Amino acid sequence: MKPILFVISIVLAVNVFAQENNCNKFGAWVWHLEITGFDTHVELADTLANLGVKRVMVKVADGAVNPYTWPEIVDTNLVNAYKDRGLEVFAWSYNYPGDHNYTQASALELAARTGYQGFVVDVESQFNGLATASSNLFSAFRDRQNLMIAQGVISPEFKLYCTTWGNPADHDFPISIIDNYVDGFMAQTYLEAWGPSYMLNPEYWIEVGNEEYAALGASKPVHHIVSTEYNDISAETINRFMQFAGPESSIWVVPGENTDFQIWDDWHQVDWDFCETVSTDNFENQKLNVFPNPASDLIYIEGALSRNTYTIRQLATGLPIQVGEMSGAIDVTNLSSGMYLISVGSSKSKFIKL
Repeated sequence: MKPILFVISIVLAVNVFAQENNCNKFGAWVWHLEITGFDTHVELADTLANLGVKRVMVKVADGAVNPYTWPEIVDTNLVNAYKDRGLEVFAWSYNYPGDHNYTQASALELAARTGYQGFVVDVESQFNGLATASSNLFSAFRDRQNLMIAQGVISPEFKLYCTTWGNPADHDFPISIIDNYVDGFMAQTYLEAWGPSYMLNPEYWIEVGNEEYAALGASKPVHHIVSTEYNDISAETINRFMQFAGPESSIWVVPGENTDFQIWDDWHQVDWDFCETVSTDNFENQKLNVFPNPASDLIYIEGALSRNTYTIRQLATGLPIQVGEMSGAIDVTNLSSGMYLISVGSSKSKFIKL
């Protein structure tokens, strides 16, 4: 039986209003429509648009292209269902190593011609430690992307992303190789699957993931994915995750028969229209040296003059929550766990409070 929220009708004006906020590209992943409880992508698009979702990733292939198994790859009506409601629509495929890279990469061409606005290549355990296989696969996808741009099928704004482990070092994953071919990574930072302790501090583990990707050679942006499929992660934690992870973070996966339908309650509490009100641009030119970071009780700032005033703001809201004069250590014991921005004059830095 279809959950009652699936059949709630909201006027199209709400759809339009929800998409007027362009502060983010918060997204949702679709695996199999058949298990979601929705009969059509039009119904699903209505629900996601009413929530305020900005981007949807739809699975279109598993290995080699097969439109009979995955008709989504050639379904222009599907694509238009989301576009008409103001959502960006990306295609994604699960991929394997081997000698069929060209046929796997043809998924990007078909998706581009169907009207999809980006493509995500999902590579996981089959590519652990396989640098050459990764290079062969992603170079084939990049060639197709370049061909479609050259033919005018897509614009240079069409993104080619890789999604894989949120902890790639543990899997000996060839991030530096893949980085040569993609426009960004979508890290599967599945705190819910990792365990209860990870969900206590999403900001910390996102930062750890960013550092790990960089250490492995990623120079492209890392956009994190949070999993809600076990119904263990709270709406509050989902919001903290997405607000800290950045404007292209997303949620795996649209609830269905393989999940608890009550997960929709959490999705309804997500602030899909969140705007980061604190500018963190050009940090390398203005960055304070804050240590220790993460911190539990005291922080120190290297090079700040004792007569200067400091301000600590919540990164998510931009609201000042602590102001004082520089006089050695700064006590942050009373701050709740999360991510903060400290500024002294025109210099600033992010830090994590455990």
